[in-house]
Amino acid sequence: MTALDIEVDDSDLKMLVQRHQICFESCPIWHVPPGGGKVAVGYELDLIGTHDHPQHSPSPGCNECKPVQHALLTIANAILPPNDRASRYALESYEVAIHFSPRRKMRKDIVVVIDITHRDGFDRPVDECEMRCLREMKEKLKALGARAERW
Repeated sequence: MTALDIEVDDSDLKMLVQRHQICFESCPIWHVPPGGGKVAVGYELDLIGTHDHPQHSPSPGCNECKPVQHALLTIANAILPPNDRASRYALESYEVAIHFSPRRKMRKDIVVVIDITHRDGFDRPVDECEMRCLREMKEKLKALGARAERW
C-alpha cells in the first residue's frame, strides 16, 4: 500500500488545498488528423500548488517539492470520477519541475496533470462524457477550496 492508497477525508483535502494554495486550469487536448485541421479529443486538468514555508529556496526535485507533489497527487486521486465511464483518466506527474506563471505572480509551482480522454479511440472528438468528467472534477476542486487559475 502506498501513501496514495490511504483514505483521506474532505477536511484533510481542504487542509492540503490551503497549505499549498492549490489552484487549477484546464484546456483541450488537440489531435491533428492527417487531413489537417484540429479536433479536441479530451481535456487536460492541471492541479497547481506551491511550497508551504520552505526551509530552503526550492529547486527542481528537492525535498521541499515532494510534499507539494504528494498533496497534488492525493487530491488528484480523490477527485477522479468512477472508472466505469467511457472516459479514462491518466495522472501525469513526471519529474518534479518548478513552473512559473505570471497568473500566479511567478511563484514556484509544482504541477500534476490529469488527462481526460476516451477509453476507446483516442482521436474521437470530445463528447458529453469528457465534458461531464471535467465539470465534476472542477466542482470537487472548488468544494475543497481550490481556485481557478490563481490563488
